Amino acid sequence: MCGHPTQPFHHRGVGSASPGDYRRCPHCGLSMLEADAWLDREEERAYYKTHENRPGDPGYLLHLERLITPLTQAIPAPANGLDWGCGPHPVLADRLRTKGYQMAAWDPAFGPAQPAAPADGWDFITCTEVIEHLHEPRTSLKAMLHRIRPGGVLAIMTEWLPEPRQFNRWHYRRDPTHVAFYSPNSLRWAAQHFGCTVELPAQGVALFTRSQCTDGEHP
Repeated sequence: MCGHPTQPFHHRGVGSASPGDYRRCPHCGLSMLEADAWLDREEERAYYKTHENRPGDPGYLLHLERLITPLTQAIPAPANGLDWGCGPHPVLADRLRTKGYQMAAWDPAFGPAQPAAPADGWDFITCTEVIEHLHEPRTSLKAMLHRIRPGGVLAIMTEWLPEPRQFNRWHYRRDPTHVAFYSPNSLRWAAQHFGCTVELPAQGVALFTRSQCTDGEHP
C-alpha cells in the first residue's frame, strides 16, 4: 500500500488451511497474501456467491449496525451515499434507505458501470467487508475518496489484523478472496497519505473524512 519493501510474515506450512504465504510491510503495517495465491476474477465471483449476507439474517443486520451507528451520527440524513462493493444483495444500502438516505449500490463483481456521483461528490461511501479483497488498496482507496465531496466520509468495515501469534488460527485469512489485512495503524497511514482525518469508533470500523484538498492525495 505504501510502496515500501515487505517482509515474510506467515508461511502456509504443510496441511494449513491458508490459501498461501503472506508478507507484511513494516512501514504501514499492511499484510498481504502473495499474489501467486490470488484467485482470478471468475473464481472470486463464484466464491462471493457462497457468502450468506442476507437481508433477513438478524446476526448480519446487527453486524452492520457497528458501521451504521457511527456513520449516521457523522452524516445525518438526508444525504447521498454509495455502497461500494455491495455484493449480490445490497443489504446495507437498503437499511440506510429506511433511515432517510438516498443510496446507490455497486459491486465490480456483480454490477454494471459504477453509478455517476452527484456533481459535488457523494456525501459518503460505505465499504463493508471489501478492503480485504482489494489487490491494489492504495489505488482503490484513492478512487473512493475522489468520489466523495470535501467534508464527506468514507466508512470502512473490516477485521483488524491480529497479533502474529494469533494469525495462524485467524478465521478471516481462510477466505481465499481475502488478500489484504489492515491494522489501525495501516488506516492511519492511509489517512495521512490522502490528507484525511480518520476515526476508529468501533472494532473494525474506520471513518475517513475527506479534507478540502482537490486531488485527495499528497504528492
